[in-house]
Amino acid sequence: MDDLDVISRAQLVNRNSLEKKVAEEASRLGLLYFDLRGYKLSGDLLEKFESSDFFEYSVIPLDVDGTTLTIGTPNPQSDKINEFQSKYLKEFPKITLGMISNESFRDHEEELKAVVKEAPPEVSGEVDISGSIAQDNSFEKFNENLGSVEIQNILKVLIAEGHTLGVSDIHVEPAEHDVKIRVRIDGVLHEASTITKERYRYLRSQIELKSDLKLNVNYPQNGRFKVKIGDIELSVRVEVMPALFGDDIVMRMFNVQTSLLDIPSLGIRDVQLHILESALARPHGMILVVGPTGSGKTTTIYSILNRLNRPETKLITLEDPVEYTLSGATQSQINEGESFDDRLKAVLREDPDIIMVGEIRDAKTAKTALQAAITGHLLISTLHANDSVTAVPRIIGLVEDVASFLDSVNVIIAQRLVRTICPYCIQEYTPEKNEAEEIEKILKTIPKSHKPSKKPKFFTGKGCKECNNIGFKGRVGIFEFLKITPAFQVAVKENATLHDLKVLIQKEDMLSMEQDGFLKSVEGKVSISEVLRVIKE
Repeated sequence: MDDLDVISRAQLVNRNSLEKKVAEEASRLGLLYFDLRGYKLSGDLLEKFESSDFFEYSVIPLDVDGTTLTIGTPNPQSDKINEFQSKYLKEFPKITLGMISNESFRDHEEELKAVVKEAPPEVSGEVDISGSIAQDNSFEKFNENLGSVEIQNILKVLIAEGHTLGVSDIHVEPAEHDVKIRVRIDGVLHEASTITKERYRYLRSQIELKSDLKLNVNYPQNGRFKVKIGDIELSVRVEVMPALFGDDIVMRMFNVQTSLLDIPSLGIRDVQLHILESALARPHGMILVVGPTGSGKTTTIYSILNRLNRPETKLITLEDPVEYTLSGATQSQINEGESFDDRLKAVLREDPDIIMVGEIRDAKTAKTALQAAITGHLLISTLHANDSVTAVPRIIGLVEDVASFLDSVNVIIAQRLVRTICPYCIQEYTPEKNEAEEIEKILKTIPKSHKPSKKPKFFTGKGCKECNNIGFKGRVGIFEFLKITPAFQVAVKENATLHDLKVLIQKEDMLSMEQDGFLKSVEGKVSISEVLRVIKE
């Protein structure tokens, strides 16, 4: 046995002896005794107290039953215990006193120091942001305010000023000594602020409290809460992931006012809009919107639903999760462990005219969705695919039935989101050599009916105060609309390759996303470099 083993064993014997003496003293005084070695304290309970009170009064809250609080202290006969009871008499009219060793108290010192008292909730699950909180559209002011605002207002300032900046996601990322705040604006992350660990702990507890999450747990969680900023209502989706230096938190903000979503605002060209309007006019069939995560599919879907949502139609949505509130529609949240297919079969018995399925993820859902589209329903859904043509073999592969695909699908819309040039600092620029080569390739493929009549000019954003020196402000969609024409149907039946299908649709004058982006860049809406970046992702 080495020296360390001898020391460890001696320490254990000493600790056991010490705890025995404390237990005997507790018995003599007629008190409960608690051995806190390996005991896990309740984070929910601790956060009802000021951290400094644990040390000032030498107490550790151990349990609560209704309004009866059980505490442990190494000094049960101290006058400080009476002071503690008086301070928290309103919240806990009855306090049960137990005795612990000084060593037990020291075992939990670091945990007690890290506690941040929760603020009284204004409205459970909702944050109401008054106009008194300063808002600014610069990263500098954002950082300054997060560092100086009273700690109880830090969540309000984070959301209010994030909304002013046009943020879609807020990332709270703890490091060893501080915590980084990054924000996603128009699809790109920007480092916006750094806060102290103390402010982070308070912010984390407020986020978890508002979104009804458990405090101080070591597993991923998700939740949501609502935010009111004046007349605007936001839904905030929260994801919490345990990490090396603390919980990594991501808040995604949605404006739940679907009235703001309409088809003209998406950036769809007239020739593409005509294809969409034809598909919407049909009483049955499928409209499929495809693209990767973050490509704007949900916005497009809800813009279409806004157009279709009428008193004379029964519109049902199946979503996971429900992102927007659509007045007049029946919106159904998919439960954990339930598939879209299970719920879709139930929906078909509800006599709907229009059905929206949030995403086609598996073969069963795909088969039921196509069957619904064939049997008199207009069905709208999304699928993960790089472009409209690639979606064709994806769906056929899922259902293993070419005929049902061709009989049901009206149009496939593929899309990406591209940052628009800031209108306050837009300027003409000359593309670099590699960009010029890509431009030339795209220009050769554009159908004659869409080719620019003059030599194209290109633009970018210089960067200014209005856009936080980013050069971009807002986003617009670039689209391709694949209409299932008779010629395309024949090619699919004959097992044409993806390459052959793409050649065919070029002959039919379909604009690709790349071509649509090129034309928007020539029109001064977007930067050609931004189009090329997004297309290649």
